[in-house]
Amino acid sequence: MKKILVATHAKFAEGIVSSIELILGKQENLHFINAYIDEIPFNEKLDSFLNEHITEEDKLIIFTDVFGGSVNQTVLKYLTVENIFVISGVNLPVLLEVCMLGEQDVISTKLTEIVNSSKDQIIFANAEVAKVNTKQSDDDFDI
Repeated sequence: MKKILVATHAKFAEGIVSSIELILGKQENLHFINAYIDEIPFNEKLDSFLNEHITEEDKLIIFTDVFGGSVNQTVLKYLTVENIFVISGVNLPVLLEVCMLGEQDVISTKLTEIVNSSKDQIIFANAEVAKVNTKQSDDDFDI
């Protein structure tokens, strides 16, 4: 079964899962861990989650916030486990796509494709609006 875990510093994980569920409704296989918000070490929370929710047949996609950050470093230790995939730099478009992904498509090539396409959703709006405004200004003078 496909399962998704979002693990981030503070309450970002909880917030982005809340956004997903606003859009898609309750997702039974979508979980989160808020790291460093209480006395329980993150590695203990992660181990507990894996022991309680993941079986050998499951495909687990773990999303983290910052590549190289402490949450991500802890999660990377599980890359040697078959059927665990890690995506760092979680954002709403990539998480939405993975939530809607069929279980048969939880493979490295498809996840790489989704990550690459989600990068196109990161846009510096000032520059985009300036391009549109410049084009509109140029069009005003066409004869």
